[in-house]
Amino acid sequence: MGDDGLPVLCAAVAAFAYGVAEALVAAGADPDQRLPDGTTPLLRAIEASEAACATARGADRAPEITEDQDVRLSAAYGLALRDDPRTVEAYARVGRLDRPEFEHDHRADGLWRWKLRTEPSP
Repeated sequence: MGDDGLPVLCAAVAAFAYGVAEALVAAGADPDQRLPDGTTPLLRAIEASEAACATARGADRAPEITEDQDVRLSAAYGLALRDDPRTVEAYARVGRLDRPEFEHDHRADGLWRWKLRTEPSP
Protein backbone atom coordinates (compact mmCIF):
# COMPACT_ATOMS: atom_id res chain seq x y z
CA MET A 1 0.00 0.00 0.00
CA GLY A 2 1.09 3.52 -0.74
CA ASP A 3 0.98 6.42 1.69
CA ASP A 4 -2.51 7.27 0.40
CA GLY A 5 -3.84 3.81 1.28
CA LEU A 6 -4.14 2.73 -2.35
CA PRO A 7 -2.26 -0.25 -3.79
CA VAL A 8 1.11 0.55 -5.32
CA LEU A 9 -0.31 -0.85 -8.55
CA CYS A 10 -2.62 2.19 -8.71
CA ALA A 11 0.37 4.52 -8.44
CA ALA A 12 2.06 2.71 -11.33
CA VAL A 13 -1.09 3.01 -13.43
CA ALA A 14 -1.50 6.71 -12.57
CA ALA A 15 2.11 7.33 -13.58
CA PHE A 16 1.63 5.42 -16.88
CA ALA A 17 4.43 3.12 -15.69
CA TYR A 18 2.97 0.05 -17.33
CA GLY A 19 6.22 -1.90 -17.22
CA VAL A 20 6.17 -1.46 -13.45
CA ALA A 21 2.45 -2.32 -13.32
CA GLU A 22 3.05 -5.52 -15.29
CA ALA A 23 5.90 -6.48 -12.95
CA LEU A 24 3.67 -5.87 -9.93
CA VAL A 25 0.92 -8.06 -11.39
CA ALA A 26 3.47 -10.76 -12.23
CA ALA A 27 4.61 -10.58 -8.60
CA GLY A 28 1.06 -11.10 -7.33
CA ALA A 29 -0.60 -7.66 -7.24
CA ASP A 30 -4.32 -8.07 -7.89
CA PRO A 31 -5.52 -5.89 -10.79
CA ASP A 32 -9.13 -6.71 -9.87
CA GLN A 33 -8.88 -5.64 -6.21
CA ARG A 34 -11.88 -3.45 -5.34
CA LEU A 35 -10.88 0.00 -4.18
CA PRO A 36 -12.90 2.26 -1.86
CA ASP A 37 -14.37 4.11 -4.86
CA GLY A 38 -15.56 0.85 -6.45
CA THR A 39 -12.95 0.82 -9.21
CA THR A 40 -10.03 -1.55 -9.62
CA PRO A 41 -6.45 -0.97 -10.79
CA LEU A 42 -7.38 -2.63 -14.10
CA LEU A 43 -10.35 -0.32 -14.61
CA ARG A 44 -8.15 2.67 -13.82
CA ALA A 45 -5.61 1.49 -16.42
CA ILE A 46 -8.35 1.14 -19.02
CA GLU A 47 -9.74 4.59 -18.20
CA ALA A 48 -6.26 6.11 -18.43
CA SER A 49 -5.75 4.42 -21.79
CA GLU A 50 -9.10 5.63 -23.06
CA ALA A 51 -8.29 9.16 -21.90
CA ALA A 52 -4.98 9.00 -23.75
CA CYS A 53 -6.78 7.77 -26.87
CA ALA A 54 -9.35 10.55 -26.65
CA THR A 55 -6.60 13.11 -26.26
CA ALA A 56 -4.73 11.65 -29.23
CA ARG A 57 -7.87 11.99 -31.36
CA GLY A 58 -8.41 15.57 -30.18
CA ALA A 59 -7.02 18.82 -31.49
CA ASP A 60 -4.11 18.87 -29.01
CA ARG A 61 -1.75 16.27 -30.42
CA ALA A 62 1.01 16.29 -27.86
CA PRO A 63 3.74 13.84 -28.98
CA GLU A 64 4.01 12.25 -25.56
CA ILE A 65 0.40 11.06 -25.91
CA THR A 66 -0.04 10.32 -29.60
CA GLU A 67 3.15 8.25 -29.80
CA ASP A 68 2.52 6.19 -26.68
CA GLN A 69 1.03 3.01 -28.11
CA ASP A 70 2.42 1.17 -25.08
CA VAL A 71 -0.44 2.47 -22.92
CA ARG A 72 -3.06 1.26 -25.36
CA LEU A 73 -1.35 -2.09 -25.83
CA SER A 74 -1.15 -2.69 -22.07
CA ALA A 75 -4.85 -1.92 -21.65
CA ALA A 76 -5.81 -4.16 -24.58
CA TYR A 77 -3.65 -6.99 -23.26
CA GLY A 78 -5.25 -6.67 -19.82
CA LEU A 79 -8.70 -7.03 -21.39
CA ALA A 80 -7.55 -10.04 -23.42
CA LEU A 81 -6.22 -11.79 -20.31
CA ARG A 82 -9.67 -11.46 -18.75
CA ASP A 83 -11.53 -12.60 -21.91
CA ASP A 84 -13.31 -9.25 -21.98
CA PRO A 85 -15.56 -8.73 -25.02
CA ARG A 86 -14.02 -5.26 -25.52
CA THR A 87 -10.68 -6.87 -26.45
CA VAL A 88 -11.08 -6.50 -30.22
CA GLU A 89 -12.01 -2.82 -29.92
CA ALA A 90 -9.08 -2.17 -27.59
CA TYR A 91 -6.59 -3.80 -29.95
CA ALA A 92 -8.07 -1.82 -32.85
CA ARG A 93 -7.14 1.34 -30.93
CA VAL A 94 -3.54 0.14 -30.73
CA GLY A 95 -3.24 0.12 -34.51
CA ARG A 96 -1.13 -2.19 -36.61
CA LEU A 97 0.47 -4.93 -34.53
CA ASP A 98 2.97 -5.95 -37.20
CA ARG A 99 5.18 -2.90 -36.57
CA PRO A 100 8.83 -3.55 -35.69
CA GLU A 101 8.45 -2.20 -32.13
CA PHE A 102 5.92 -4.95 -31.36
CA GLU A 103 7.89 -7.81 -32.96
CA HIS A 104 8.99 -9.37 -29.66
CA ASP A 105 6.23 -7.96 -27.44
CA HIS A 106 4.09 -10.73 -25.95
CA ARG A 107 1.20 -8.31 -25.52
CA ALA A 108 0.83 -7.98 -29.30
CA ASP A 109 -0.07 -11.69 -29.46
CA GLY A 110 -2.83 -11.19 -26.89
CA LEU A 111 -5.52 -10.62 -29.51
CA TRP A 112 -4.58 -13.78 -31.39
CA ARG A 113 -4.58 -15.84 -28.17
CA TRP A 114 -7.89 -14.27 -27.09
CA LYS A 115 -9.49 -15.24 -30.39
CA LEU A 116 -8.22 -18.80 -30.01
CA ARG A 117 -9.84 -19.04 -26.57
CA THR A 118 -13.11 -17.28 -27.28
CA GLU A 119 -14.09 -17.89 -30.89
CA PRO A 120 -15.87 -21.12 -31.78
CA SER A 121 -13.87 -23.67 -33.74
CA PRO A 122 -14.95 -24.19 -37.37
